[in-house]
Amino acid sequence: MQFRWNTHIDALQVGGGAITGVFTDAGVLMADKVVLALGSHSSKLLQSVGVRVPVYPVKGYSITVPITDAEHAPESTIMDETHKVAVTRLGDRIRVGGTAELAGYSAALREPRRATLEHVVTDLFPKGGDASKASFWCGLRPMTPDGTPIVGTCSVNNLLLATGHGTLRWTMAAGTGRVIADLVSGKAPEIDVSGLSVARYG
Repeated sequence: MQFRWNTHIDALQVGGGAITGVFTDAGVLMADKVVLALGSHSSKLLQSVGVRVPVYPVKGYSITVPITDAEHAPESTIMDETHKVAVTRLGDRIRVGGTAELAGYSAALREPRRATLEHVVTDLFPKGGDASKASFWCGLRPMTPDGTPIVGTCSVNNLLLATGHGTLRWTMAAGTGRVIADLVSGKAPEIDVSGLSVARYG
């Protein structure tokens, strides 16, 4: 196995109903099986090979706050249901994340979103961290219409999909990896994946 870091994928080449090459800025790569796991960007690349997946980018915002008083910081994850914001402890930091914004692929940061996140953490844990030193960032959640990821085979013979995990990307990563590893190896996964494929959308 060889990992190619910082390699940009330009396009997929199809011939005879299968992927015959992956065009990258490092040349054309070929493989017996191809796994597409590009999150919110999956649908854009798949369009070129005639596979339509309803995966949409939904922007979520986060701040990472340094802890100033460990005794007054959160011990585990809590959810502020009013603002739909989660607060959790990550070592010596507090992660505050939430909101859902439909803005295409824009990575622009909006200050009102930051204000909401800061309000939540300072309201719940006023002594726990220093919000003035928080880093502010955003990410695109790959959402499907029914909230269930798209995992498994598609109309292209040697192409497997693993996308659309929404807000639970890390949570589902290990399980999805196991299912995909079984499918690549020609084994039957331990769970029934028939309801997870893109075929459910017709």
